Amino acid sequence: MSLTDQNKINGTVLPWLVIAACFAVSMKTAVFSIIIGVFIILWLVSGQWEAKFKRIASNQGAVIAIVLFGLYGIGLTYSEAEWSHKLSWWLKYDKLLYIPMIVSIMQTEKHRKYAVNAFILSSILVLTISYSKFLHIIPFEDVGQGYIAFRNRIAQSIFMAFTVYLMLHRALNAKGSYRTTWLILIALASINILFMVNGRTGQVLLIALALWFIWEAWGLKSIKWFALTLIGGILVYQAAPSMHQSRLLDIKQEITAHNSVSNRTSAGERIEFYKNALIIIAKNPILGIGTGSFENEYRKLAKTQETSRDTVPNPHNQFLLTTAELGAIGLITLMCFWFVHWRATYQLEKIQYQITFRGLILTIFIGSFFNSLLLDAGEGRLYCVIAGVLLSAYRKKEDA
Repeated sequence: MSLTDQNKINGTVLPWLVIAACFAVSMKTAVFSIIIGVFIILWLVSGQWEAKFKRIASNQGAVIAIVLFGLYGIGLTYSEAEWSHKLSWWLKYDKLLYIPMIVSIMQTEKHRKYAVNAFILSSILVLTISYSKFLHIIPFEDVGQGYIAFRNRIAQSIFMAFTVYLMLHRALNAKGSYRTTWLILIALASINILFMVNGRTGQVLLIALALWFIWEAWGLKSIKWFALTLIGGILVYQAAPSMHQSRLLDIKQEITAHNSVSNRTSAGERIEFYKNALIIIAKNPILGIGTGSFENEYRKLAKTQETSRDTVPNPHNQFLLTTAELGAIGLITLMCFWFVHWRATYQLEKIQYQITFRGLILTIFIGSFFNSLLLDAGEGRLYCVIAGVLLSAYRKKEDA
């Protein structure tokens, strides 16, 4: 391949594939997989290795992603799971490598801007489809998840909560009709999360990110806005009968009513998973049980005590899953991953990238208490693709 072809692929084709991936991350998994597959192949054959590795090595956020992925690879060596299973499990984390790969080729302000905008545009498309189903413009089959578009209720609500956060900042900095448009979209997206798609994680994130936005925008002056947000939430709850049946408000009741044999509830099962994960962690708290072994260990545990499920692939908590598989060393590495990325947000070229990245980190970090989001295909890809885009704007202080 000629130098001209390499320059064209690395400087134009690959960045546009990343932009397409940011749009497709909200779509069906197959669409994203095709785009990212082409990206990986072209990245591997497009040369310019010295320049790529130099950009990766100088970016702490990219390096820590490689370290975390490598640690999961080491976990294969002492995992008791079948090799086919643990290899497939390890490869679920290959999305972590998107971060250094994207960092190595995203070099222009234009491409970064287009990438973030592509994600927002895809979320607006998801919102349009969801409301079209609600209004019966598009045929809708109720499968107990609400008016979802391409992904399940958990993923859609998480994606939409992050989108609301981005839209809030767009509205804050816009004027006139542009601000009005953003505010309308924010209202529609919030209603979608709270009433139309029953994903509790997204509802929690909507509240958390709204409060974080208020703090970012007004600092100590935001106390009154916190109060108004609380009052507004109470009024919405009282005014909307459907909110009284919200799954978010059913958590306490579900936990109390849960019985592993006669009355299974979603929230009750989560608590059960967490408790059993802690039992598994106690077996090897330093190194863990190895990559891909959680399901086998849970099955063994289920034989010795009464549980609602005999087989659980993961505990629906990224912190517990990582600690179970890789021990305290894994948990420390995971926390370092978040810490390095959070610190990097203050060394990005533009304030809008800093704001976006902090919102993204909070979205996945908080969500990881309720789901294994780095493991999950959609949410993990959302984080790794957009994190790669934003980290490509990272500059060391001496280079700033």
